[in-house]
Amino acid sequence: VTLFALLPLSATAQTIELWVHEFPPLQEALTTRWIPQFEAANPGVTVKMTAIPFTGVVSYQAKLLTALSTGGGPDLFDLGSWEYERFLDNGYLAPLDPTLLGYADTSALLADYVPNTLTFATRDGSVYALFSEYNTLALFFNQDMFDAAGIPYLSETEPTSWDDIGNIAGRLTRRDARTGAYDAVGYQFGFFSNFRSPQWYAQNFYAIMRQHGQDDIYVDGVPAADSEAAVAAFQTIYDFTFVYDAYNPDAIANWFGDFPQERVGMVLAGTWFVPAIRGFDPDQRFGVAPHPVTDPSDRDTWKNIQWSWGWSLNPNSDAARREAAHAFLRFMLGGDGDADQAAWWFQNLGYLQPKQGLFEHPDYLAYLEANPWLNAFTQAFEDYELGYVQHSYDEAGAALVRAIDRIIYDRMTPADTARLLQNELVRGF
Repeated sequence: VTLFALLPLSATAQTIELWVHEFPPLQEALTTRWIPQFEAANPGVTVKMTAIPFTGVVSYQAKLLTALSTGGGPDLFDLGSWEYERFLDNGYLAPLDPTLLGYADTSALLADYVPNTLTFATRDGSVYALFSEYNTLALFFNQDMFDAAGIPYLSETEPTSWDDIGNIAGRLTRRDARTGAYDAVGYQFGFFSNFRSPQWYAQNFYAIMRQHGQDDIYVDGVPAADSEAAVAAFQTIYDFTFVYDAYNPDAIANWFGDFPQERVGMVLAGTWFVPAIRGFDPDQRFGVAPHPVTDPSDRDTWKNIQWSWGWSLNPNSDAARREAAHAFLRFMLGGDGDADQAAWWFQNLGYLQPKQGLFEHPDYLAYLEANPWLNAFTQAFEDYELGYVQHSYDEAGAALVRAIDRIIYDRMTPADTARLLQNELVRGF
């Protein structure tokens, strides 16, 4: 990887405030590599990083939104694609200056990335983010747990039906013979008792609903949360919890730790999951299968979600700090035609930054050859219809969280919770 200094900055002494959501591999990459090397190459410039829990009493998004809305906040921060519309509408993002990032103009910046991947952060001819990651979901399965249960491995090229995944997951679930407490669950939804992320509620639900033929909980701008497709998606969550006994939100303690500790048999995750679980067990045995679908024989049901994390700037920061933040972005992401940094992020964190040059980069190709599990992801971009989730951290997304909670905590029927969700959306319409 080629690293370079970006002096002179407009001031010799600057401190950049950087906020990120809590994800240990990301913090390690920043604190051991990018921040110290940038500071060494740019004397007088300091990057002060703060990592904030993604969920909890004060979640990352909530704290960031509050800080920006009151005229404060960090100079540079990472932000999920589901938040860009709201942040742009409220003027909480500063447009990027392509010339400070190593590009002739905005057109050159956009052309350096796979077409249309930056649309979530583009408005009125300006770009408001560069990629931290671009991703989709695939199914990780614990090979040791499959072996112990005598279950054949999943196909790593063809998707498995939700019904078959539910049955397999039920066989992987283990309970204490005396107390009935869960020793392991066969399947982990992305949301659970101590990780109540609206993003994951929505991502898991939307993928299933789309496979039943409905793209959003609104159709033509009108609430449609009690449709056949929505009820069918709720039914899958109900079945995994109560019919297959494959999921229990109280049995999962750690997003990344339970899988390598054989407390979780399967989970949908992004490419970053491998660096995360190897922090618990460097020798973890796993396979990766395509995202489950309602009917593997029907290609119309091969639908999945996509999401991005972007690096963005605070319009409240003064010009000198914004210039320094641009310099740091260019340092760790690379300028026009430079894919070395993107290859490093992919190799070390599983973060895909869709620069045009990445996909022919020798380090990227070598990593793919050494890690064939990544084929499930690269193939997903070709085989599946992918789309961003429309509602997660907004009022409709909060209502969806309540609807799913009524199933998994109150055992409400899918039809009844869909009816209540529809009523909530109609009242707010």
